[in-house]
Amino acid sequence: MKSDELLDAIGDAREEYIQDVKTAKPKKKKQWVKFTSAIAACLVLAFGVNLLFNELGGNAGGGGDSDLTYMYYTGPVMPLSIRGDSDGITAERNIQFDFSPYHTYQESYEYDGEVRVYDRYDSEARITDGYILQNESGEDQTVTLLYPFVGYMRDIWAYPTITVNGAEVFAQLNPGPYSGGFEGVWGIDDPEGTVNVKSLDCFEGYEFLLSNGAYLEKAFDEFPSLDIPVVVYKLHDYVYSETTEDVNPTLNMEFYIDYEKSFVFSYNMNGASWNEETGYCSRHIGAIEYRPNVAPEQQHPDPGYVIIMGEDIEGYTIQGYRDGGCDEGEELDDLICTVTRYETTLEVIMGELLESFMYEYFWENDNIVQGGYTEEDVPPLEMYLGLAAELLHSYGIIGETPMQRYDTGMLEDIFSGTFTDGRVIYLSFDVTIPKGKSIEVVASMTKDASIDYVGKDKGRDGYDMATLLGTNIQFTSQTASIAGFEEIEIVGQNFGFDPANGITTVTLDLSQPHYWIEVRKPESN
Repeated sequence: MKSDELLDAIGDAREEYIQDVKTAKPKKKKQWVKFTSAIAACLVLAFGVNLLFNELGGNAGGGGDSDLTYMYYTGPVMPLSIRGDSDGITAERNIQFDFSPYHTYQESYEYDGEVRVYDRYDSEARITDGYILQNESGEDQTVTLLYPFVGYMRDIWAYPTITVNGAEVFAQLNPGPYSGGFEGVWGIDDPEGTVNVKSLDCFEGYEFLLSNGAYLEKAFDEFPSLDIPVVVYKLHDYVYSETTEDVNPTLNMEFYIDYEKSFVFSYNMNGASWNEETGYCSRHIGAIEYRPNVAPEQQHPDPGYVIIMGEDIEGYTIQGYRDGGCDEGEELDDLICTVTRYETTLEVIMGELLESFMYEYFWENDNIVQGGYTEEDVPPLEMYLGLAAELLHSYGIIGETPMQRYDTGMLEDIFSGTFTDGRVIYLSFDVTIPKGKSIEVVASMTKDASIDYVGKDKGRDGYDMATLLGTNIQFTSQTASIAGFEEIEIVGQNFGFDPANGITTVTLDLSQPHYWIEVRKPESN
């Protein structure tokens, strides 16, 4: 990653981090990359288009095709498991797919003075995944149960609810690391590009992910340390005199570093340029507003941060520009700010900035309020910070396999990935099963469909399940049932449901690892 000189510059870094640095692979970075707001928007658009057309033509697999892939795959419903020894415990399972939420509704919008109405539908199924656990040993057993599900750290409202003998129980979240990979920007011939995330798109991807138990162990591992000294440069208290011709008033901070001895992170700085050969580096912050009747500390935007890990910079310049290009001849000498320098650790500064990021994400955008949740329902900051550290150490600029997606050092990218990257999350909870007795465990959730956006199979909604993937429980039987089937038309499956002939419950073959069903809204509805 970097030369051993970096280790001397870091100084107090913990041994585990030093070992990571010593074993990491060298990384390459582009020269003179300007990452302006406009380019960022284009990359976001390209990312979205890439997801839409990744499997262009549609290959969701109709009829009897068992190797289903999707442009947006929500992952299989996976079975309950036991952490540790499962001897003496057997289980029966019944899973129900209830399509009652799968309904059509109307939305309206106003366009050119005219109110237009269009039909929409929720492609959701209500999943009830029930288990009867039998203790066949000669003594009471207290075990830790694990219920895995595919999810995101942003969607706490979509997490399963667990009941034991009819009473809801508290389950601890144990999120695994990002489960997918990376790829180049859609439409650009760059087979080695790693700008966009590439989520798992088929059941076989989860089979491989969970095949040897290593992923499960990572979900319970301690997070990497961020107890690393850094120097923070905080840009704040903007002062600006309005000029009507200014397009995007921007402050640019320029400096030189030794890229073999230092890493540069930033937050709320929406542009970056660098050249590893010359040591040049810059970070800029735009959209600075003219607010003549507001105190400098209340100016917009929020403060920007440039964070140096390793050898500190010797000096810097701050210059205002009329737009984000920061080009010669476009200077604004009346646009200034205060820069405060202080020393701390990466853990402390990332924790403070992540707390601000979380507040904006969950509360200012009403993501939680609209869902009827309270602050107590949100997982703790420490968990999100640990996942951010995990992502940074894996794929960030200090990681063993750094990805282009994160090579600007912008912490917003790391925080966003922490929230939006797909992963397998384990709910863990303890139960006691008396000898010779049984308990009932039920996991309930509403699950989005897996879908294709284009191609011959557009309009199909897929739902699937795993029978034994990742579990160490000895199952004596598994059954599946369907409800709310009046709302849907089955267009492909390997379950064997036939509601028209009264077959709404089927016995599953435990040698079949994967069951799936694809449905659509009947035209008559």
